[in-house]
Amino acid sequence: MNQMKIDKNRVKRCLFSLGGLGIFLILWVLISLITDPFIVPLPWSILTELFQLLTQSHTWVQLAFTLMRVITGFTIAILIGTVGGMISGRVEWVEALMRTWILFLQGIPPILWAIPLILIFGTGGLSPVLVITLICVPLVFLNIFEGVKSVPQELEEMLKVYAPGLYPKLREIILPHLSPFFSASLKLGLTLGIKASVVGEYFGANNGIGFQIQAAYQSMQIKKLFAWTLFLVIIIIVTSRISITGKRKKSSVYKGIHVEVKDKPASGKFEDSREFQKIFPEELKNILKPTNKPLFLDKISFSYPGQKELLTGIDLKVEPGEVAVITGESGIGKTTLLKIIARFLIPLSGYVEAPEKIGFVFQDDRLIPWCSVLRNVALPIRYQGNSWKFSFTQAQKLLTLMGLGGEYKKLPNELSGGMRKRAALARCFARKPELVILDEPFSGLHKEARVRLWEILFRVIKPSLIPAVVVTHFPEELTGRPECIFYELRGKPAQLYTRK
Repeated sequence: MNQMKIDKNRVKRCLFSLGGLGIFLILWVLISLITDPFIVPLPWSILTELFQLLTQSHTWVQLAFTLMRVITGFTIAILIGTVGGMISGRVEWVEALMRTWILFLQGIPPILWAIPLILIFGTGGLSPVLVITLICVPLVFLNIFEGVKSVPQELEEMLKVYAPGLYPKLREIILPHLSPFFSASLKLGLTLGIKASVVGEYFGANNGIGFQIQAAYQSMQIKKLFAWTLFLVIIIIVTSRISITGKRKKSSVYKGIHVEVKDKPASGKFEDSREFQKIFPEELKNILKPTNKPLFLDKISFSYPGQKELLTGIDLKVEPGEVAVITGESGIGKTTLLKIIARFLIPLSGYVEAPEKIGFVFQDDRLIPWCSVLRNVALPIRYQGNSWKFSFTQAQKLLTLMGLGGEYKKLPNELSGGMRKRAALARCFARKPELVILDEPFSGLHKEARVRLWEILFRVIKPSLIPAVVVTHFPEELTGRPECIFYELRGKPAQLYTRK
């Protein structure tokens, strides 16, 4: 039934396209008859002239000149626009500097700076290439710039924990995220480059399609002028169709993994799968190595730029094997405190002494959407100097212990909420952390699901004797655990108090 609907839609589109072409031809004939066939030749006379052009080797030589210039100029534009857009998206002063030039190139008609270029470099191969480059650079720059600006900051923050450094950030987040923006630049920029070649060759070349259009215009060979123009339009249409076809094929491969794809809502019901029931307590106990490094905060104060002080005089000591459970009303500064501990934020005053290797379980799991669950969990292992093969093997073991042994090839948006939380826990343990930080890690899940996940967590960290800090809205679920010490943030600015 769906296939029939698709076929009917295609037929309708084809009919409407043919109808539009028919209306266009009728209008063309009417205009030609009303004015003068010499000024606006009849369509069939243009087609006859075009057929003659296509049978001449000279035509294809001119096309080769044009395509060579388009490819050269557009390649230079891609390099300049991509590098400029990426740097400008990350560095504010470079953005301000580059945007001035981009607005200048966008705002001034190409003919106004094409002619000075021709006067400087003369007619030949270089001037048209520069014209094509300068026309295409703004398009590429703005596409890549917008892509860089929209890189998910929460994923970058996650990589600071699990795969720090510029190379992991580029490989795992920035470049994959920029892929659709780069594809759009190629598709739109190539078409624009072909159009720009006419301007460059019309004024600054002695061959190419633009030059042929100029020669036909100056000699008043109107039919030939229209034929060359129609030839150029056909080239643009063919190029555009090739780009669209390539895009469709690519989208079928990458379906559902673009960064903007929304995850399925977290399930309110815990998946009590058979595989999850096979978790062995003894194996969970051996995931992390014991450590004797405590967490120590001394008189921490913090405020965001231009705002009132949020935290003041925060003192906290968490010994190995202890779990600090922090509660407080929304907006009081709980997540901010965790980010200070994780070194994402620098306090205004005070001192933080914490182990270097931390594992952070975020409230929103922060799995990379275009990476498989296996690759997400393998990232901390790989970027600690191990091979991908070893990293995948270890990650698969962890996922099996988390009850996700049959799910590791799936993308995050193909998992339920409870499964994603378990994958986030597996990634945390893959880091082999010396300190575990959890920011409302199991929010949005059913109580039974939270209880099971708390059980997994404590099975791992309790025998490892590592400090842990937990922010949760459900402290009652942790009462009765001797390793837990309960705290509350309250006041303005907030201070940390021990709860009894």
